[in-house]
Order: sequence, then C-alpha cells, then structure tokens
Amino acid sequence: MSKEVGGFINNRPSWDELFIAIAVLGSSRGTCDRLRTSCVLVKNNRIVGSGYNGAVSGLKNCDEAGHLIINNHCVRTLHGEDNAIANAVSSLDGATAYIIATPCLGCVKKMLQYGIRRIVYVGAYYNGPGSEFIAKICKGKRVKIEQWTNDPKKIVLIFQKIFTRLSGSGGIFKDLNLAIVPFDIRESAKMEKKCKKAN
Repeated sequence: MSKEVGGFINNRPSWDELFIAIAVLGSSRGTCDRLRTSCVLVKNNRIVGSGYNGAVSGLKNCDEAGHLIINNHCVRTLHGEDNAIANAVSSLDGATAYIIATPCLGCVKKMLQYGIRRIVYVGAYYNGPGSEFIAKICKGKRVKIEQWTNDPKKIVLIFQKIFTRLSGSGGIFKDLNLAIVPFDIRESAKMEKKCKKAN
C-alpha cells in the first residue's frame, strides 16, 4: 500500500528511473571531467553490462594525466558504452542502454551492431561531427532512441523518490530520521532566477 510521505506517493521507482539512477551513480566513477558518464545495459529488467568512461585499464586517465584532445574530442578515454559492452555478461540482442548524456555516433553504431534495441539517455552533450546521423541510423535499424530528460532536476526527483521510499518501513534509512526536503522544480527555477538577478 502506498502512502504519501514528504509530499510524494511512497512508491517504487519505475524500471527506467531505477536504471537511470544506477547510470548516474556509475558516472561518478568516470575519469574524464569533460563529461563523467556511464552506461547501463539491461535485458528483461536485468543488468547485463555496465561501464563508465575511463582510460584503458592500467593507463593514466584524464584526472591523472590531463586530456588528449584530437578534433575537439578527448581520446584518452573509452566511452561508458564501450566499457559496458566489454563488461557484458550475456548477449545484448534486444537490450536497452541507459546513458548519461547524448551518445556519440561511434557508440550508437556499436550498440546497434550488438543488437541493442532501445537507447535512453539523459542530458545532452555535443559529440562532434556525425551526430545528425544518429536518429537516421536508429530509424533504419528500428531502434528506439529517446531523451528521458534534459533537466538535471528531474534526476534529483528520482533520487528523492528513492530516498523517500527507503526512509519508510523496511527501508535502509528508516531509523536515521532523515528529513527529505521535497524538491519542487518550479520553486527551484524561481530561486535560481532570484540568485542570478542578485549577482
């Protein structure tokens, strides 16, 4: 039974919300500060692969050695999608990819080649020449590509939903007496405008 807690109905996150949250957490391991990103590969609501952007194992990463820029793109790192595919534990045919930011053309082609049928991304990131072909090749392969949100505040709402649920009965935070402050996107936008005017 769901009940209202802190202004939210205390329900479970949707599958998309859960896997987006996992991708966001994974992106905290990313080692290129141009974009810390991650990819979670899911099949039948089970994670079959995940990875974040970072240098080839054993080599220095951007955080340690700096960026290696060629054609306005850091080439020191493997993309999160590359690492997720390399770490996959089963066939990816029919899988969904959850990605932090817009995937690049090269990663989209790899995902299509491995049979990924749905690509869900949050945020936006210009990935250089070829980006305009992404929708075209996805359509040609009947792969659904969708931007879940471009508003980072909506990601905060996912985590707020998760923490609210886990602060209730049976949750890991139930005895911590956490105060979950409701996050209102409209109120947050008003506060941002006031702060910008003040500066």
